[in-house]
Amino acid sequence: MFAQLLEYFQASPLTIWGPFLVLLLCGIGLPLPEDIVLMVAGALGFIEGRSWVEVTVLMYFGVMLGDSTIFVAGRYWGGRLRAARWFQRYFSEVKQAKVEQSFARYHSMVLFVGRFLPGLRAPIFFTAGSMKVPYWKFLLFDGAAALISVPVFVWLGYWLWASFGADLTKLEQALSRTHAYSLWVTAGLGLIVAVFLLVRWRRHQARKAKAAE
Repeated sequence: MFAQLLEYFQASPLTIWGPFLVLLLCGIGLPLPEDIVLMVAGALGFIEGRSWVEVTVLMYFGVMLGDSTIFVAGRYWGGRLRAARWFQRYFSEVKQAKVEQSFARYHSMVLFVGRFLPGLRAPIFFTAGSMKVPYWKFLLFDGAAALISVPVFVWLGYWLWASFGADLTKLEQALSRTHAYSLWVTAGLGLIVAVFLLVRWRRHQARKAKAAE
């Protein structure tokens, strides 16, 4: 998939904007691995002589715009869509109930963790919108999670192409070795930050309860 997407975007007039548009579609449920798209963007950035920071910033906005699209859809059309039969085939009532239970238990932390759950990311963000979660809170938690995942995978694609270039055999071998590690590193960083935020939130809630008493 990495090689196919890279070849396609190199041949198209979109080039680096291709991954940007795909990330918008991934935000609303396009079944493509977001991490692969980000790595392709990193490789394209190196090929075009762009800096890693420039590509990372562009892809970050692509990710956030895609996530915001599904959030806004939930905000304005959530009730109507969740009752539709065709929508329930994609997002069943059971899955809706689980997401709502997660929000009731962990509150906004679900938005942070949801960025690292590809199969549940869109349903979580859609539910957050339909439950009238403040947009600033959505941007805060989802944006913090994206600050972990986006730079890691863009850098990985940048490094892979810088190290192996057009030698696809070596590139694929390196990709197979490093991709799993990068997923674990990203998930581990996300987990550390999530635990930190959860501890801070619980301490804040405890102080509020003590002050109320």
